[in-house]
Amino acid sequence: MQMLFWSLAIFLGRIVDVSLGTIRINFIVRRKKIFAALVGFFEVTIFVAVIARVIQDLSNNIYGVFAYGAGFAVGTLVGITISDKLSKDLISINIISVKKADEIEKCLRQKGFGATCYNGFGKNGNVKIINIICKHDHFQKLNKIIFDIDPETFITSHTLENRRGGFVYGLKKK
Repeated sequence: MQMLFWSLAIFLGRIVDVSLGTIRINFIVRRKKIFAALVGFFEVTIFVAVIARVIQDLSNNIYGVFAYGAGFAVGTLVGITISDKLSKDLISINIISVKKADEIEKCLRQKGFGATCYNGFGKNGNVKIINIICKHDHFQKLNKIIFDIDPETFITSHTLENRRGGFVYGLKKK
């Protein structure tokens, strides 16, 4: 019974520790130094306690090693999910559809997205580039709309540092 308890404690501790690590990295990328340091303190404290227990019981509790690995895997998923929920990042998305750019643009505007369009020249000639600015958590919705129209669309995205003015899908005007 005690072996099961410690295996569960290792598993849960590792979920928390790895989740905190993922959140800490998110804070580092967003230059939130104090938050990153505080989260890092708790992350490492939990990690040391968990790894000490795994090493202490290594000879009699192989389940602790499996719990450690499983906790890492689940903690990664939980950490990414939490980071996505906490993220208020804006992204800029460039959409290039050789055949259906006009249809994609029209549909995105009907769905409430603001679109800036410009002409480009690609490998096979002229293309229309559609640029959308939106919150990161709207990216999946946007992707689905686009790929339902043209599964061969080329999409790139990057996180924006700052913005001023304009229309951003998912943000209310002040």
